[in-house]
Amino acid sequence: MACVHDIVQDGFCTHCKTAVDTQHHAFIPFYYLKNGLEFRPEYVGTMKRHVWMKSLMEKKLTLVLSLHDTLYDSRPVSLLSEKEKYLTVEVESKSDDMWRSKNGMTLCKLRPFAREFLLEANKLFQMHVFEHSHPEHRKEVISLLDPQGTYFGKRIITYRDSEMKNLDLVLAEERGVVILDDKLAHPEFSYAEERIDEDAEDGGLANALELLKEVHRKFFTEKDEDLRDVRALLFPLES
Repeated sequence: MACVHDIVQDGFCTHCKTAVDTQHHAFIPFYYLKNGLEFRPEYVGTMKRHVWMKSLMEKKLTLVLSLHDTLYDSRPVSLLSEKEKYLTVEVESKSDDMWRSKNGMTLCKLRPFAREFLLEANKLFQMHVFEHSHPEHRKEVISLLDPQGTYFGKRIITYRDSEMKNLDLVLAEERGVVILDDKLAHPEFSYAEERIDEDAEDGGLANALELLKEVHRKFFTEKDEDLRDVRALLFPLES
């Protein structure tokens, strides 16, 4: 039987070692998993179904996270308001929750409850990162939040992999995927100008975690596996 070339690495089928024209066969690049790795579209569907069955057995859904604005924030020093400029001095004495970028031109800060959020979410979800922020900032944040790859592993999708945020490269069926992207939930005022911070115990991330726990609970409470769909739980009026 001829090889169907499900998996291609650096232009060659990993099974029969034959050279494969991946563009002609519309292979999907999964370079975030391994550079040069490409999957046949039908194989991607098979993988997603496999993850679906695995998630049901392990009772773990898939969570796709944006880092910027969700787990951390950043601001060019040049754009700080007069009331925020004290941060350029304070950052030197802060813990690793706030830091300057390597070029010194940007201040970055972890969101309160970020570490606790990941610790708890990891118990219920397999997490992916879909991040289009500056590569330097992304690497710094991940090195702080997940230095051992405990939460994200290699599941970090960037602009290099996809110019638009979508679930094509997430190896999971959409009925088991929750997306958390908090970029539209900015307060109308600056916490920094008021010299305060978001409430860690009752802020956006803490509330998001409670919602995720509730979605997880309801999803696995449904006895009919064919009816389990996170979209119906998150958007009941649209289902």
